[in-house]
Amino acid sequence: MQELESNHIETYHDIEKIREFILNLTPAEAREIGIKHGSALAYLNKKAKDHIDILNKNGEV
Repeated sequence: MQELESNHIETYHDIEKIREFILNLTPAEAREIGIKHGSALAYLNKKAKDHIDILNKNGEV
């Protein structure tokens, strides 16, 4: 049996699930998961509402 040359694993994110999670976050919940500033939550909400890729700034998933 031939040995694998690389251990590359591709991850596919459920973008719609992440988007809904962000849109439903309250400020208190956001602080619990490490989003310290309300402006950061507002930024994420804006990106989620506009369907802009929030996982990668280069537009790649």
